[in-house]
Amino acid sequence: MRLLDILLVDDDDNDCALLGIAADRTDLNIHLQTVTNGQQAIDYLEGRGAYADRSRYPLPELLVMDLDMRLTGGLDFLNWRRASASFACLPVVIFSEFTYQGTIERALAMGASTFVEKPLEPAGWEAVVRQIWAFAKAGNYNAIYAIELAFYGQHLDGTNDKLPSI
Repeated sequence: MRLLDILLVDDDDNDCALLGIAADRTDLNIHLQTVTNGQQAIDYLEGRGAYADRSRYPLPELLVMDLDMRLTGGLDFLNWRRASASFACLPVVIFSEFTYQGTIERALAMGASTFVEKPLEPAGWEAVVRQIWAFAKAGNYNAIYAIELAFYGQHLDGTNDKLPSI
């Protein structure tokens, strides 16, 4: 089973832990990295500072993001992503308990791929992991982003090398 690299952006330590535990309990091959706000997600994606080592911090195939965070929130990140030449096609799953319909619609209009509500019960976390996995594996990510991953030296088959210069 092919590895799925996911970057989780959420400032709630409990939610990060619950999603990580649920991912570990499944038989799915998920590599989960976590940052706590939109600015850290930008730094991670751009390989700045501590995130410069791509063997340790690979580019994700999918970003799972809460909307309501301190510092740089989900909508601010989506604004940055939309303007980014490199990451405009990165699939973003909004993962939030904040379910005000207008905010969800705004996030989707800003380029978020889909919305998944945070579960209220502990048993619901594994189902959410499987839902995110199914979304990614159904081909609901943009092929252009796969090309961008390859440009940065990462391939969806798990290999990690740079493309030759032209």
